[in-house]
Amino acid sequence: MLCLNTQRLIERFFRYVRCSSESGNEKEFCLLIEDELRLLGFDIYRDEVGSKCGSNGWNIIAGLEGNGEPLLLSAHLDTVTPGVNIKPELKDGVIYSDGTTILGADDKAAIAAVLEAVEMIIEEGRPHNSVEVLFSICEELGLLGAKYADYKLIKSKAALVLDNERIGEIINRNPANIKIYFTVRGRSAHAGMAPEQGIHALKAAAQAVNSIKVGRVDDITVMNISNFLSPGKTNIVADTASFDMEIRSFSEETAQNHIKAAEKAVKEACKDYGATYEMRVERCSYVINVPDDSSLIDMVREAFKKAGRECFIAESFGGCDATHIFANGIEVVNLGVGMSDVHSCSEHIAVKDLETITEVIYHILTR
Repeated sequence: MLCLNTQRLIERFFRYVRCSSESGNEKEFCLLIEDELRLLGFDIYRDEVGSKCGSNGWNIIAGLEGNGEPLLLSAHLDTVTPGVNIKPELKDGVIYSDGTTILGADDKAAIAAVLEAVEMIIEEGRPHNSVEVLFSICEELGLLGAKYADYKLIKSKAALVLDNERIGEIINRNPANIKIYFTVRGRSAHAGMAPEQGIHALKAAAQAVNSIKVGRVDDITVMNISNFLSPGKTNIVADTASFDMEIRSFSEETAQNHIKAAEKAVKEACKDYGATYEMRVERCSYVINVPDDSSLIDMVREAFKKAGRECFIAESFGGCDATHIFANGIEVVNLGVGMSDVHSCSEHIAVKDLETITEVIYHILTR
């Protein structure tokens, strides 16, 4: 039977969350994790992407030699705010903050589980698979660390991202996430003295917005519009209006078709009013689609079985570092680690779930 040192695991997690690492200020936590990886025998590389992300930290890419092909384990080093001076508390088998900050289980529970599992294996002298880790910065700011990571340093062809809530959940499908920024240009004129000389950008933009679907626009796509702006005076015909869109779709082709439809709506509205428009498209993530019967998922299922916990496959409209890992040719799924109420001062994690994800990683690496 697996002998898990629960007290050490809790102490490790407490140590990590007490070391603040709000997005953009991860340096001290990077140093702490480097030291602990080094003690476990990992070869460490600093992936200096901080300048690209607006951070004083860096991605940590590290490897530990073992048997067979390496497996990449990924989690992020940063937290949302308020994440300074976190005071973790254990109450009835659940870990909370003191209520004045987040807890930081997102995603330090994952990092604690990975390093605890590796330390257990080393202590036991167990044969293990080769393992690589990618601990990224600025995930909470838009997956920036993973976006700029140097994937040439990574040998793994399969990966597990540990950055989801429900324990036992295996997310194998994520959508493309694309943002679109529209600006409509008209011509100003005095609304009282010479309104016919103006070109009403606001009216053109409003017509376009009214023509674009939002919500669940089809079985695999959600869309939203926000930030509709046209600042100015009531006695001046608005010469500028802008709005933003987001499209999330499990099909790249479908996403592109919705982009074309949105642009068509704007173009037609501008034609009706004599306005012009500018359009900027920003890629946030790519489609992830790993087959349910993949060997990677089979491996995870077997590990949960050994840990005595149920697991299940799911899809998610949310984003995580997996999108950039998958886009770089690495098969990847995202695992739930048990954190709850993330991004709030009510964030918490049950010790039982922290133990489970540690056991799962242990079984995966010693299979």
